[in-house]
Amino acid sequence: MTDDLLSLEVLDRGSDVVITVSGELDFGTTARFLTAAQPLAEAGRCVILDLADLMFCDSSGLGALVRLHKLAEDAGGTLCLARLRPQLESTIQLTMLHRLLVIRADVPAL
Repeated sequence: MTDDLLSLEVLDRGSDVVITVSGELDFGTTARFLTAAQPLAEAGRCVILDLADLMFCDSSGLGALVRLHKLAEDAGGTLCLARLRPQLESTIQLTMLHRLLVIRADVPAL
């Protein structure tokens, strides 16, 4: 799933699902992001978001990450954020979301 502002690539690895997110996660792209990611979180899967190529994330994007976390947790799954760029990691720290969200330096190996 791709357009000029947001690109999503979903890789089902059996035990988990890796969604590579590239571009911008903002008011204009958050709905499309949730359309792709929400069913996986609601299915109770282990969802890993590879955010190495996410260039921008506004409050709508942060809200979408929190929503996915809650959906995954309620369904018995998990949400993990991996390979955050420094600006996003700093924003997550400043908003105290690091206390809620699981953050890893790399995408976990199988």
